Amino acid sequence: MAQGQGWERRNEAAYGMAAWRRAVMTCGALVVWHTGYDNRSVPGPSGPRPGRPDAPDGAQFTSRWMPVVALLALAVCRAAREADVLVDDVELPELFGWVDGVHTGRLHQGALDTGEARARTEEGWLRLVGDASRQRRARQVLEDHVVAHGEDERDPDPEGTGHASPPPPLLLGDRARAVRAAGIPDLEPEWKGGVDHARAQIGRLELALEGGAWTPAREHRRYAELVHRTLVAAPDFPRLPRGVPGPAWVQRVLRMPHITSTVLTLGEVPEFAPFGPRGSAGDPLGGAVGSVADDAAGSLALAAADLERLWAARPADQPMALWERAHLPAPFRTQVLEVEKVTDELAVVLFGIAHPGAGR
Repeated sequence: MAQGQGWERRNEAAYGMAAWRRAVMTCGALVVWHTGYDNRSVPGPSGPRPGRPDAPDGAQFTSRWMPVVALLALAVCRAAREADVLVDDVELPELFGWVDGVHTGRLHQGALDTGEARARTEEGWLRLVGDASRQRRARQVLEDHVVAHGEDERDPDPEGTGHASPPPPLLLGDRARAVRAAGIPDLEPEWKGGVDHARAQIGRLELALEGGAWTPAREHRRYAELVHRTLVAAPDFPRLPRGVPGPAWVQRVLRMPHITSTVLTLGEVPEFAPFGPRGSAGDPLGGAVGSVADDAAGSLALAAADLERLWAARPADQPMALWERAHLPAPFRTQVLEVEKVTDELAVVLFGIAHPGAGR
């Protein structure tokens, strides 16, 4: 088993939080997807979701399913510590033996830094492990995700080589990334609301321009030009292996935090401050750019940080297609494509502001 403090420190460095908290957040995403529970007041309903009358309400989720989240998180922490890997890097099928199998009897044994004010005793961990019904529900969650992942892996030959390749290991963090991007079935994913809001702000800017309600000044045109350059710049980070054409998916994802940071930096320039986050809320240019940077591109920020870490740890001899297949699941690629689409839409409008009459 890995040295406890060293393992905890590596998780803290990777995620900016204790391993236990990261495991609860990640397992929570899996359980929410499994149950259909939706805790958002906007845009989804506060109660059971359409098409799933058995979806729990808030009280039911807290009483019945939060203990399952905690049990799964404990299993993840034990498995990760024993394998000396980060919590997101646990192979999901390995958890069966911990939640309802040969290792379940060891779940409550030994120290584990939970990030709480006081360490949980072995008796407390044992209560968390619960009874056979809780363990069975945890197994059902895992089985649900293994089956769903198998559906996503129906194309074993993504490069069209004619030779099927074995699927990469299913890591906990990769599955969580997939379900966060996909959203609860029958409901829009959370990132969709941000993209829709950004698109609405672009439409507001276009209407203001076309209707003559707003006329860009010199500062607006200069600002639009600088942001446009960022939006159309080809993704080039991280550097790809020799012979691999770009841009790769990982580069396309990591470009998004760069867009957000560039917009924030421009907002600190006195000339452009009125268009930044502390500028005029009524400025249509600042509203459109800010919404694309924060609501659309910003929806990929956490995933980008995870992918950057995973890329840094990529085995040098691992084929690029296999790495992308493992860590960028299909629902997540859909999210990336939608965010790229709205950034492209903004780029077209900004070009017209920066270069009036260029297309005439």
